[in-house]
Amino acid sequence: GCGGGSTVQKGDPAPTPVETAKAAFDKAEEGVTAATTDAAMLAAYKALQAAADALVAAQKAAGEDSTATAVRSGEAKAMVASLTQKIADADKKATADAAKAMVKLGKDMYAALAGTEATNTALNNITTASLTTAGLAIDAAGNAGALTTDPASVTLKAGDSAGSLGSWMGMDYAHTNSGTKVKNEARVYTNRSAPTSASFATEYTLTASGADKGYLDTGTNAFDATKAKSDAFEHSGTTTHVIPAKSNAFYVRGTYDGAPGEFRCTGTCTTTNDGEGAPSAMGGTWNFKADAGAMVSRPDANYLYYGWWVSKDKDGVPTAASAFAGIVGDVDGTGTTTGGADLTGSATYAGHATGKFAMNDVLDGTGSGGHFTADANLTATFGSGANAGITGTINNFRVNDGSEDAGWSVSLHKAGWGSDGAISAPTDDNTTTTVNEALGTTWSVNGIAAARSGTWSGQMYDEMPGGPPSGDNNNTPTTVTGTFYSTFGTIGRMVGAFGADKQ
Repeated sequence: GCGGGSTVQKGDPAPTPVETAKAAFDKAEEGVTAATTDAAMLAAYKALQAAADALVAAQKAAGEDSTATAVRSGEAKAMVASLTQKIADADKKATADAAKAMVKLGKDMYAALAGTEATNTALNNITTASLTTAGLAIDAAGNAGALTTDPASVTLKAGDSAGSLGSWMGMDYAHTNSGTKVKNEARVYTNRSAPTSASFATEYTLTASGADKGYLDTGTNAFDATKAKSDAFEHSGTTTHVIPAKSNAFYVRGTYDGAPGEFRCTGTCTTTNDGEGAPSAMGGTWNFKADAGAMVSRPDANYLYYGWWVSKDKDGVPTAASAFAGIVGDVDGTGTTTGGADLTGSATYAGHATGKFAMNDVLDGTGSGGHFTADANLTATFGSGANAGITGTINNFRVNDGSEDAGWSVSLHKAGWGSDGAISAPTDDNTTTTVNEALGTTWSVNGIAAARSGTWSGQMYDEMPGGPPSGDNNNTPTTVTGTFYSTFGTIGRMVGAFGADKQ
């Protein structure tokens, strides 16, 4: 006989091809329901058409009626065609709208790059541009660009990084008037070096003896609340710090000017904080003692800069623009560098440029505008002979942060030497009657040169004067900055600034 056996548990039968295709079809139907944009809907209907066609094939193979599924496939195919056309039309309209907006921008920027008078250039649109720790102060000229007024001076605050051009670091600046909504924007490039470290004990005078030994000598160093940081100071409003029993003062750890140490306060000790980290006011008598060997960071306070500026009305329309170059602190060259006419030899300089541009062709209705970056190369021949002077080329233009070369080039024609490193604007030496040599630039587009126009000038600096360790025993200027303005007939205007280093 047969003994006891075991029971074999069988799973669910495998789905049939029709069931598998039907599940995929149902999922595709859900995808159509979930789609919320035209692009997503198009993808969903393509998936539904493919799933319906697969289900029709499975149903026919199984001898089942596939009429209803075939109808659904036809509906999906029709919807795919409709959505494809709708998206193409929307893209075409968006492209046309973008082109129309760019033409308007070109027209508006062209007006913004007009000078303050018919004989002036957009370089005259700024009376003063000054970069400080507080920001970029811009004083626009009266009737600059398309303006009909003399705007009040504004200070633009630093914002996001704008990347780098070679070793020059970029920063965006902006200021919006709360009432008029006029917005001033600028992009500034500097050759500012990385911060250096210094001993707290050498940066500040400390009390040498007595109960205050090692503390700030407040007779020499006024205690600065803005340099004080501590967890105890990170509060809102005013807090009173209680002196503990059996203690002669309130003590708390923190940093002063970035150096770690201990704060001490006597009297009625309070701190007021408006949420900026450091106290806005401190009541009582405060002092600070840094830890042994504490260091402080010292940012570079002497550097060069160049950049562009634009003012926009409440609707974002550019109304005035210009470019500038300058100096922060004490970089050798603004009163101590020997003029180029007093030097000998030659030197080449390579760097970059940035600025604003406008193309506005009223004949064919095309236009564009915005900002650019480019390469800058200059050749200086020092001395006072017939060949003395400096020339340059701005090329490899990239517009509106793009990577495509616009096919532009701007020649900076020979300029002369002023005093103390100055590069004077080109002048007409009356050796020819056909070319006004005071028009110092030529703008070419794809090799086609416009008539000579505009002007340019600059300043040379020796940032390594003297001998080692900081100097190079060479009085040839190490750096050159400047500004330029050029036109391409009656359809193009640009204004720019550059910074370049000796090669």
